[in-house]
Amino acid sequence: MIFRQICPEKEGALAYVLGDPITREAVVIDVAETHLAAVEDFLRSRGLQLHLLLVTHWNSSHEKAAQILRERWGARLAAHESINAICVDMRIRDEDVLYFGEESLRVFHTPGLTSCALMYAWNDRVFTGETLLVRGLHPKLRGKARSNLLARIHALLERFPEETLLYPGRETQGRRLSSIEEYQRRSQSSSGGDSAGLLHRYSRLLQNKAAAKQVEKVRAEKDLHRYVPGQDVPASL
Repeated sequence: MIFRQICPEKEGALAYVLGDPITREAVVIDVAETHLAAVEDFLRSRGLQLHLLLVTHWNSSHEKAAQILRERWGARLAAHESINAICVDMRIRDEDVLYFGEESLRVFHTPGLTSCALMYAWNDRVFTGETLLVRGLHPKLRGKARSNLLARIHALLERFPEETLLYPGRETQGRRLSSIEEYQRRSQSSSGGDSAGLLHRYSRLLQNKAAAKQVEKVRAEKDLHRYVPGQDVPASL
């Protein structure tokens, strides 16, 4: 495994380089213009050939950096299928699997902060973009969009072990790394919007609704059998 997290300035945006040590093919995530020099230096120092450019969300800086890397390295740009920019070579969607060398990563669509927001899972780590920062969901998320995304994140993170690492798209208060276990623990002790307690209550609410429907179904079936005409009449006299 070849991996590098890149942050050219304090409290700035984070970019990532992932490489296959066998084939030397590499993928970069969320490279902006300010990351270009550091990213290319790392690629050259490790003898890597850039294969894919990925973004967790779309902005002009990502687009400009991608155009430069496409021209210099011949890499292909992948973004959510809702992005219509001419520079996008691959339009991807939820649960797609992307390959580079003998490595692969899985795509997760997490709309909320933006409709094209994505996360990527690779080995023991998930790249969460600006949707999920070190201290929880992006503070700009409000209302129904926040509630829906909470449920989505909760269901998504349950698929991974607690020790799975979470790599955000931006440094927050000097932090550039978290984990699912830390996120859950922080959420449980928080009285705020993205607490695991809220997620747990949300899940329990859904379970209770499902349970209530099941009870009603069983009760209706019992009533149906109880009042079948001729039920007490023997089959033969």
